[in-house]
Amino acid sequence: MNRPKKYFPLFVFIVLISLLAACAAPAVNTVTAPTAEPAAVEPTAVEPTQVEPATAEPTAPAETSEVVLTDVDGNTVTLPQHPQRIVVAGKATPYVLDTLYLFPDAAQKLTALEVRGFDTQSFLSLVDPDVEVKNTIERDAGAEQIAPYDPDLVILKNFSVAKMAPPLNQIGIPVLGLNLETPEFFYQDIQLIGQILDDEIRAEEIINFYQQHVTTVEELLATINQDQKPSVLVLQYTEDGGEVAFKVPPENYLQTILVEMAGGEPVWLDEVGTSDNWMVVGLEQIAAWNADMVFVVQYNGDSTEAAQKITENTNWQTLDAVKNEQIFGFPADHASWDLIDPRWILGLQWLTETINPELQDNIDLQQEVFNFYQQMYRLSETQIESEILPKLNELGF
Repeated sequence: MNRPKKYFPLFVFIVLISLLAACAAPAVNTVTAPTAEPAAVEPTAVEPTQVEPATAEPTAPAETSEVVLTDVDGNTVTLPQHPQRIVVAGKATPYVLDTLYLFPDAAQKLTALEVRGFDTQSFLSLVDPDVEVKNTIERDAGAEQIAPYDPDLVILKNFSVAKMAPPLNQIGIPVLGLNLETPEFFYQDIQLIGQILDDEIRAEEIINFYQQHVTTVEELLATINQDQKPSVLVLQYTEDGGEVAFKVPPENYLQTILVEMAGGEPVWLDEVGTSDNWMVVGLEQIAAWNADMVFVVQYNGDSTEAAQKITENTNWQTLDAVKNEQIFGFPADHASWDLIDPRWILGLQWLTETINPELQDNIDLQQEVFNFYQQMYRLSETQIESEILPKLNELGF
């Protein structure tokens, strides 16, 4: 049976209400499982970092190329660098030049030189083929003649420093002096030149060469009886206009030192006292000394010829040295071996074997000449045979 129509609108209304209610209902919540409590994490112990306190790096001293040089007399110069232009001037330059040329670098650094006496040019040309075209300074040149060569350093024999250094210093040219008067001063001067030329290794080589030869002489003398040393007289012979004069050296001169080093007894020392230069003596005094041996040097001539003249002089015939043929001219090649020149080491060896003939078999003098000129001056055997030995013929070479 059909429901009555009057109830249909009511039905529709109820359905609509239900639908609206459904739409307005809250959304269903999604339930999430509770999150587990996080596991407790023990804190990790961190060792503290050891930080060294900051320290400033030590500052290295600033490098300097300055060269401080002091000669044996205490004169000091400070140069910005090792000298490249050297001038040798003043009196006694042969001794300075011969010593300077013991060093190989001297040839390229020697800018100008003053030539005096002996065989300076002829000998140095063997060591330095360019020496003859180097600038030559006139004798006794002053600051105004030296300055144009623009030297970094002027080297003198020390007794010239007092006179020449002040005017040179005033124009900014430094000056040093070499002494050379004794073996000990010679060694110090060699050390100084080594510093000047920046070649201290060569300086030690030179000093060792000399000291080894001195030690050899000392060892040889220790093998013989020195209780009865022969008395020795060294005479400088000069002849001027037919007038002959004789001189003896002071106690501190190299000639005296060499006699003592060679095993002789100088007879003249009581007479020279504190003299600082060669002292003139007469024949009467020479006869009073009546030395066992006489060694003659003549710087402006041939020492062997001078010794021969003395031997032939009737006024000398009563002297023991003449009667026993014990008068000798000191050997020389381009310079005498008794001078304050590098050749003094040859003079010592010659004196040692002459004063002590029993040692002649222990010293091969010709070989020593070769050793000296080869090691000290870098000469070849040919140069020594042609330029050195002919000047030593009186020694029987």
